[in-house]
Amino acid sequence: MNQNNQDNAKGWQTKVEGGTVYQGDISNYYYPTQHLHSSTPNNIPSRGVANFVGRDEKLAEVHKKLLQNDSAAILALAGMGGMGKTELATQYAQRYKDNYPGGLCWLDARKPDLAAEIVEFAKFYMKLEVPQTLLTSQEQAKWCWHNWQPQAGLVLVVLDNVDDLTNWKNCRQLLPTNNRFCVLITSRLRNLGLNVTEISLDELSPEKALNLLTALLGEKDRRVQREPETAAKLCKSLGYLPLGLQLVGAYLAEDPNLSLAEILQQLPTQQKSQLEAVFELSWQQLDFMTQCVGGLLSLFAPDIIPWQLVESVSQQLNWAKADVDEARKQLYKRHLIQSVAEGESCYKIHPLIREFLQGKLVGSNTGDDLKKAFAAALVKIAEEIPESLTLEDIKSVQLAIPHLTEVAQNLIDAVEDENLTWVFTGLGKFYQGQGLYTLAAPWYEQGLSTVQTRLGEEHSDVATSLSWLASLYEYQGRYDQAEPLYLQALDLRKRLLGDAHPDVATSLNNLANLYNSQGRYDQAEPLFLQALDLRKRLLGDAHPDVANTLNNLANLYYSQGRYDQAEPLYLQALKIYKQVFGVNHPNTVTVRQNLENARANK
Repeated sequence: MNQNNQDNAKGWQTKVEGGTVYQGDISNYYYPTQHLHSSTPNNIPSRGVANFVGRDEKLAEVHKKLLQNDSAAILALAGMGGMGKTELATQYAQRYKDNYPGGLCWLDARKPDLAAEIVEFAKFYMKLEVPQTLLTSQEQAKWCWHNWQPQAGLVLVVLDNVDDLTNWKNCRQLLPTNNRFCVLITSRLRNLGLNVTEISLDELSPEKALNLLTALLGEKDRRVQREPETAAKLCKSLGYLPLGLQLVGAYLAEDPNLSLAEILQQLPTQQKSQLEAVFELSWQQLDFMTQCVGGLLSLFAPDIIPWQLVESVSQQLNWAKADVDEARKQLYKRHLIQSVAEGESCYKIHPLIREFLQGKLVGSNTGDDLKKAFAAALVKIAEEIPESLTLEDIKSVQLAIPHLTEVAQNLIDAVEDENLTWVFTGLGKFYQGQGLYTLAAPWYEQGLSTVQTRLGEEHSDVATSLSWLASLYEYQGRYDQAEPLYLQALDLRKRLLGDAHPDVATSLNNLANLYNSQGRYDQAEPLFLQALDLRKRLLGDAHPDVANTLNNLANLYYSQGRYDQAEPLYLQALKIYKQVFGVNHPNTVTVRQNLENARANK
């Protein structure tokens, strides 16, 4: 194990703002030994709609066209919203998964970090250790495609929601080009370019629309047979859209005595308003609590929603769990949400339904409270994201990241001043901890800008934001850019907090680490000594931050070959970490290894 942390850009973890410094190869604690998933990597949603009718020919066409090309196949399912593009892609992946022994990878084009999605999939589902020497996320994504289980056979990649031309251009640069990858995309756009085969997904035929409505009502329901002409008019009025038919079917199933003629009379004659009218019919069926939960769900990003996260927000609102669970059942029953994973309580909302529900929040009495509770729950998650991420850490938080991003991008006004930095540092740490530095940087930069704008230049949280951005530069080996930010943070903290404050000690420790990384030992040592003295006086001799600085100072002596001085410091740090974290914690393990190295070199 190497004795110092000089090469941050190549896998070295130097913990700065939070106070824990690791020394050594990241692989020692980054990847758990157990397999988290089966041998065939697959993150395709395990459930679709129960009544999938009228698209069997399209499924067969998709399969034929994906497999007929000699080069890398890109097939687009194109059509307007409500046509069931995502559902068709889900059904295809489920039915034909045995044809793709190399894996099935589902990606969402709406996310701003497609490269990170690819890298995370490779880490989770194939346990690939992406080289930290690849500094850009694009390089890392391409490396993942190149090193994708070479002997495993065909791979299906689904890229969902390609609905913006600029976004498509960015996404296309990240897609695989090898002919073992079959790429299926869903899009509202047409004519996506050369080498993209397109299947137009239009409305259902009148016959298939009737079949779907019949299936939704159930075998025992005879209303379609009793009112065939009215049923045909109802399907036509809905534009033969699967989404509209599903919602109307659920509405009818709720009231067996409601005739098709009666519901047809409730729909407007203008076709462009009919889908919204169907949404309104479903909305009017909901009780107040279910409407509140529906409004809350519309605040989530257009991504997988773990119900556990919904419950966390509901706790902020003091909602009874039984009421929230009942609301979930009612929303699911009426097709306003869909389940996306067997064995896991995760849901999704169709973008058009999400847009309708968001409209209901405008001007409502509950909108602001829902937004504040939603933001507060996500802030709590951001606070718990560790600086060093194991696969289990990533797994526990990754489903929340799109929703934390939604807070940062669209709901930042709902975040309390004291929590402002956590939104951005949480996102930054999530990507930085995986070596995705180019994805971390914008969040740290946006966090600094947001804090300066809202709280002013002379605020301690500005110093925190400066330190996190500096830490990222240090990880990348951009020492000349890191140093002035660390110095600004130290100066600001001294002016605002005084010389005797724990945050000042943290800044001293950070700056000393930077100098140590550069081999500027004469400048680093007095800063470490100041930080150590300050932390002992303010926090006590047995605090983990004290152990942190002890370990860092020992690393400095080790780098200079002063092993006799390093050993007792490692021993002190090890004792504290054992007491606070236990013998198997990464901090404890790392310091123990550092101690063994020092003894071996004496």
